[in-house]
Formats: sequence, structure tokens, C-alpha cells
Amino acid sequence: MPRKLAIDWDESELRLVAAQCSGRSVKVTDAEVIPLDGRDVGVVLADVLQRRGLEKTETFVAIGRDKAELRDLQLPPVPDEELPDMVRFKAISSFASAGDSATIDFLVTQRTDRGVELIAAAIAPAKLDSVRQVCAAANLPLKRIALRPLGAAALYLGGDKMQANDGEVVLIDLLASDAEIVVAREAKVIFVRTVKLPNSPQARPAALAGELRRSLVAAGSSGSPKHVVLWGRESIHHDELEQIAQVTQCDVRTINPFDLVDVDASVQSELPQHCGRLAPLVGLLASDEAYADRLIDFLNPRRRPEEAPNHLKTLLAVGIPIAAVLLLGMLIYKQFRSLDSQIAGLKQEINDLQPRVKDARTSIDRTDRVDQFLDGDVNWLAELRRLSEVIPPADQLILNQVTGTSDTRGGGRLKLIGAVTDPAVLQQFESAVRDENHTVVGQGSSEQKTESTYRWTFTETVSVGSESVRNERYQGLAPRDESVAETASDEPSAATEAVNADETPADEIPASETTTPDIAPETQA
Repeated sequence: MPRKLAIDWDESELRLVAAQCSGRSVKVTDAEVIPLDGRDVGVVLADVLQRRGLEKTETFVAIGRDKAELRDLQLPPVPDEELPDMVRFKAISSFASAGDSATIDFLVTQRTDRGVELIAAAIAPAKLDSVRQVCAAANLPLKRIALRPLGAAALYLGGDKMQANDGEVVLIDLLASDAEIVVAREAKVIFVRTVKLPNSPQARPAALAGELRRSLVAAGSSGSPKHVVLWGRESIHHDELEQIAQVTQCDVRTINPFDLVDVDASVQSELPQHCGRLAPLVGLLASDEAYADRLIDFLNPRRRPEEAPNHLKTLLAVGIPIAAVLLLGMLIYKQFRSLDSQIAGLKQEINDLQPRVKDARTSIDRTDRVDQFLDGDVNWLAELRRLSEVIPPADQLILNQVTGTSDTRGGGRLKLIGAVTDPAVLQQFESAVRDENHTVVGQGSSEQKTESTYRWTFTETVSVGSESVRNERYQGLAPRDESVAETASDEPSAATEAVNADETPADEIPASETTTPDIAPETQA
């Protein structure tokens, strides 16, 4: 029989089970729990495989509930072949990590005339890649990456331990610091949950019992389950069994996962003390060929079945359009000759318009350079008028110095030095001056030792944006532009004809013929 390997790991330990598998027959040949102690899992795995001769063994990987995002979804009654597409479409809005690149698989929990209920799981590409990298470093060919809790559930539900009429069963797998709780009803998983447990061994049983109670409520259980199964040995989980029995008032038992399969005699005596932690791995090996449909497998997610190709249908689908295209092509070809002449005429018109386009671009470039220059021409009188309108009253604020500075890149700055009677007045002043075209940057206020009422001095800088300067300039030019446009529409002026006749670029005009307005770099009031 072919040999197969199932592994999983967390921050504290690496777990593996190897077995010879064929159909429902599983014979365990290796089982081990290896503490990591801060070591890299890939290095530890490679060392274990070399010691046990398991290199290049077909591998199943179980990943914990913490690496995948699970949701309970309800869909309308649709055929099974349409479910994968509907689940992916629904997952985009239901999952936080789902997207075009996420891997999504699902497990149907109930199907009725009113709809389909299912558990959907999504995993990000980065987390799948990390699993692939560990297996690639150990030279292991991957066959499945399955959700860990469902592996243990498949071992119990897929075998002879539970029948469809057994009611509700809870399966619990205790890890080093977590507990995985699966609720099954009528031999189908309906709820999956992973919870953190306290580090203290004395507090773990009570915490587990409380989490079990909450899980039953979340699963919609109306009463106590028929069975509660704790994976492992009774001698190891005696305290947990007592606490769970008190909470659920039902039959609580432990099951050694290796009792459900064949185990090599040399391995039977060397099974780990906490053998329940290996239940998901045994379940993956047992369900690979027998009941893989009970798993959520991120390496082989459920997809829409591919239909067998119908060659006759394909031939008709391709041949008829080709014949139609040839028939239409003959008609269209006759029109191409007349269209060629039209295209040639349009090309000639385009060539004739190229000089005008070049002249227009030159004019636009000149206008842009002028605009950039004029953007620094701030109307300081208007800015001072605006400042006087919004400034607090003189009995609260006085200005000792106002300095206006134009920026060659556009806009300008007003530097205001003064004093206020109270710092709150300065905040009021900043709020009044600041708007979409003005920004205010202050250095704060400082108290002066003086008997004057204005004991708090300040320095504020009000910046005027270049865009507001340009908008104000254009608004002032708008009436003039409209009158010029009306005159130009009646009769071209002599000045326009002169400009069209002489297109000398601005950068070629002699310096003696260029008039530059004198703009003072700093205006002080």
C-alpha cells in the first residue's frame, strides 16, 4: 500500500502521522509530537523526515482555525454545480480577507426546499504560500491543505462511530493552548470553533466547560447533545471529563483516534501521551480516499464541474459565425474603396490644420508663462481689507507689524506680529482667517511681563495660495473678456491681424522691448 504523511504545527510543537493507506484501510506506521522550543519548523521537519525515512512522501497538511476565516452562509436552493460560483460571489461581501486572490472552499451542512446552509472558509495567499514553502524545503509533495477541526470530525463522522439518527454530537480536540470544538448534527458538521485556553492546568477544565456551553448556544442547540467526545485518553483528561459532564448533563467519553485505525505493533507502544492532538492527522489519512467530501481542502477547493467538450456544437458555433463574417466581408469590401478616398481627404485636412495647432500650442505656452508670473502678484490691499474684516476687536488684539511677501512660485505670505489680551483670542483669530484659500501657521503665544492689557504676544503667518490669486485675477478679467469676445465676433481687430502676422516668440523679443512690472519682494505695513 502507498505510504502517506499527515502533518501540522503551531508555535509550540510539530505533529506528524505516517500510514500505509488504501481505500478505507489505514495502518499507522509512525506518529510523533515534537516540541519546537523556538526552532524553525522547516528545519525540525527535515530532520524528522530524514531520521524516519519519510522524504518525498505524499503529504497532507492540517491548518488551524486561526489561519482561515470561517462564515456560516445561507444560499437559495440551487444545484450543486452552481454552489462554488455562488459561494465565491457571496464571500467577497461576507469575508474580510476574501478577494480575487483568496482561496475559498465550503462544506454543505443542510439542504432544504428553502435553501442551502453551509460553512465557507477563506484563506489568504500569503498563508498558503508559507505552508508550501515549509513543505518545499522538506522536499514533500503536497496533496491536501485541509482545515484541521474537520479532519478529526471526518474520522468520527465518516466511520462507524456515528449514524445519521444519532442526534447531536460535540467533538473536542485539546491542543497545547487551544481547543477545537466541532458540533455535528445528524452526522453532518454544523458548527466549528477554536478557543484559547488558560496556561494553568487547574483552570483549563472549567474554562473548557464554559467555552463548550457558549459553543452550543452559538450552534443553536436547544438542549444537551447526545454525546460529547474528547479526543485522547481518559487518564489524561479526567478533570475535563468531569467538568463537561456537569455542564452538559450528557454522556461524555474519550476516544483514542488510533483505536479507529490499524496501528503497527512497533508504533503502538510509542504513541504520544497526548494522542488526541493527532486525531485530525489520522482523520486526513483515513478520509483521503473514503470520504474526502467531508473536508475543507484549500489545495483542491470545490469548483464548478467542467463539461465534456461537444465537438459538433463547437464546430457549429465556430463555423456559422465564420460563414456570416465572410458573407458580410464581401459586402464591406465594396464600401472600403469609397472610404479610402474619404480617409485620404481627412488626412489632407489634418495636415492642413497642423500649422494652426502649432500656433495654438505656442499661444497656450505663452499664456501659461504669463499666468505663472502673475500668480505671485498678490492684491495686498484686498488681503488687508479681508484681514480687517475678520480680525477681533482692538480691545482684544492689536497688530504691531504686518509684512507681505510675494512668492516667485505663486501666492504670498502675510507675517503678522502683535499682541492679544488672552490666548483664546488668538485661536478665534486663526479660525476667522483660515479658509480654503488661506492657511495660518502660528508660533503660539508667549506671555510678557508687562502691565499692558495686551500681555500675550504672537507671530502668525497667513499664506495665500497661488490658485486663489489666479482665480481672483480671472474673475476681474471676465467682463473685459466678454466685451472683447463680442467685438471680435463682429469684426477682427487690426491688433489680432498683427499678432497673426507676426508670431515672434516671447523669448526672442529684445530686452529693450519687453516691459516687466516692478514687483517689490516685500511690502511692509
